[in-house]
Amino acid sequence: MHKIKLLTRKEDISFFLENIEKSKTIAIDIEFMRRNTFFPEPCIIQISDGNNHSCIDLTLNVNYKEIFDNILNQNKTIIIHSCRQDLEILYMTLGYTPLNIFDTQFAASFLGFKYQIGYAEIVKEILKININKNEKMTDWKKRPLTENQLTYAVNDVIYLNNLYEYLLKKLIETKKINFFEEEFNNFLNDIELQPNYKLAWKRIRTINSFSDKLKNIIKILAVWREKKAITLNLPRNWILTEKEIIDISKYFANNNKILLPKNKNILDLKQEALEIEDEINKFLFDKSYDDIKPKKTIHNYRHTLNELYEYYKIVSLKNHISHEIMSPKKLVLDFLKNNNRQSKLVNGWRKELIDIKKISSITEEFFNSYN
Repeated sequence: MHKIKLLTRKEDISFFLENIEKSKTIAIDIEFMRRNTFFPEPCIIQISDGNNHSCIDLTLNVNYKEIFDNILNQNKTIIIHSCRQDLEILYMTLGYTPLNIFDTQFAASFLGFKYQIGYAEIVKEILKININKNEKMTDWKKRPLTENQLTYAVNDVIYLNNLYEYLLKKLIETKKINFFEEEFNNFLNDIELQPNYKLAWKRIRTINSFSDKLKNIIKILAVWREKKAITLNLPRNWILTEKEIIDISKYFANNNKILLPKNKNILDLKQEALEIEDEINKFLFDKSYDDIKPKKTIHNYRHTLNELYEYYKIVSLKNHISHEIMSPKKLVLDFLKNNNRQSKLVNGWRKELIDIKKISSITEEFFNSYN
């Protein structure tokens, strides 16, 4: 492989992209930093058509939307391993995401590989190539980047075209290509390319261990923290940690007053406390907050839930599909709690693999008891 250089001049970037413009497949990966900010900071993008590879600086003062338009905004297949964060960064940088994406990690889940398998691991398993990960902790904002760092970066794309060809062939051979395409489209449609602060409370791992009253306060604080982190572009834990959110919530529940930690120099403590109290009052009276108020839950469904999980695991093993793809927790819970007969859990590609009579026998008594 020729010596890798970081392209920092618009002319050099355009020359490289013109050389690969006719390629039907383009592999990409993005290195970014997210240590001191809420939003990721794009640093470099690695691109390969299987034969030509390069790293492009993403910290330049140039119009990237214009530069990448002929590569990423055409009818090409864009190959990415674990695409979610790369798509978020592309959307931030370009204002759009590519149309035809093939995610090698997602495809592998339909072919008997472990769920969310890493790039280096799947390269080793399929291509028998070991990738050196010594530069994993690189500060990608730092300039200049060493030859070893750039080699590490470009290694994340030079094998993606071969992986794509192998995985696509196997999906077709096993007659799962339609399954993969349908589920991957569902996955892409569910990606939120812009932060959704209203659901930030779901990040509080211990929230379900508290009373409903305390949950409400914790949810308000979590949402407030997310909005503040977005506004200031700072890590959410710099605003408040999970423990601080819980401690503040407990204090408010007992004293009807917000008491913020005194060491938060980035906050106007008095003003922010008043702001949070106002948010809590809005929560009590404003119907627009209904989506974070406690919803009615169904109790005593653990047996049915476990039986359903076990059945789908058997189907997954039989068809060499990751059970996390076949029966994600969110789908199973929605199906049971809402008696959702239109759920993807029992429709689409899954319907071709499951025994709907078996599903009915597992859930019939449960659904009848809650009608």
